Amino acid sequence: MHDASLSAEQIDVEDVYQAIELYYERGWTDGLPVVPPTEKLVRAFLDAAGLAPSDVLGEIPERDRVLRAELLAINAVMAGCRPEYMPVLVAATEAITDPAYKFNHMASLGSPWPVFVVNGPLARTLGFNSGLYLFGPTMRANATCARAMSLLLWNCAEARPGGIQRGQWGNPFRAVGFIAEDESTAWDPLHVTLGHAREKTTVTAVSTYPGLQQLHCARSSPEGLLDTVVDAISTDEFFRGTYLLFVSPQHAAVFIEQGWTKRHVRDYLWTRCRRSVADLKRRGTWGVMADKPDGFADFSREVQPGDEERIVSLFEPNEYDRFMQAPGALERRADIYVIVGGGNAGIRMAYIVPYGVSSDAVTRAVRATATA
Repeated sequence: MHDASLSAEQIDVEDVYQAIELYYERGWTDGLPVVPPTEKLVRAFLDAAGLAPSDVLGEIPERDRVLRAELLAINAVMAGCRPEYMPVLVAATEAITDPAYKFNHMASLGSPWPVFVVNGPLARTLGFNSGLYLFGPTMRANATCARAMSLLLWNCAEARPGGIQRGQWGNPFRAVGFIAEDESTAWDPLHVTLGHAREKTTVTAVSTYPGLQQLHCARSSPEGLLDTVVDAISTDEFFRGTYLLFVSPQHAAVFIEQGWTKRHVRDYLWTRCRRSVADLKRRGTWGVMADKPDGFADFSREVQPGDEERIVSLFEPNEYDRFMQAPGALERRADIYVIVGGGNAGIRMAYIVPYGVSSDAVTRAVRATATA
């Protein structure tokens, strides 16, 4: 128990409805009503994570902001979270304030926003959905944790319209992008493949462009299923970064039966996601992210003889990177995170395109144990 005083402004109101309207008037909410963050509730959230109000969870140098535990607790209360979610939210905050995440990219016109994936025992204990309607409004844990992170950055880092947010379309993952992985299959879950102990709970933050791309995958062999994914990813944005590939348990069973691990899936896609220069020119993406490179005589954006034979790899470094990738993207880690989820209701896989200029995926372990 921490007895340190709270530093946030405290306001007296007549009732809960006046409190809700006050938050609208001051621009502290995202269009939906909030739960008024009373001192008692805020302290309960801090106690659930064993934190003092002044404890620093992360810094955002680009915005000259420090995110302290009290600020997260206030916004988590507003979002409708339960106190036991607080340790998971702390890990999520630590992930997006890690220098590798490069926070300022969220001002991009492309509307990037992090998708958070929870792995480990607490994902199940706290009731995070990993099954049907994975990216829909389903479980309280998913919906309120997504909103808590949105409100935290809205109120404490100017990530809102009129602040730094300059996205053309906006990103629906802001409301639904806090999910868990289905860890019931024989495959290692994401956090184990990333080197964490199975008994640990982790949160992985991956910056994404808006939109879940669904693929009709009706073939019965691992290669047949993944060839559909190869074609789709290679035809999409063609941005290097960390892709999230979502595989249903029924499709995972196909791979597992044939002895395929997540690494096999990842490597199959890694080596085959490619396009010819001619394809990229016809799509209008050749050279868009770069100025005319020095020392390259033929930089025409019109299809030229030989362009059909010139092949550009999405993931593997190659001689054409300077034409297809922005300078920041060349410094990023490219990867494919294979995640089981979504239930067995259909024969679709899905993937999410990563933000294509800067920012790396970051995984942080949950430091404290929540109570059920």
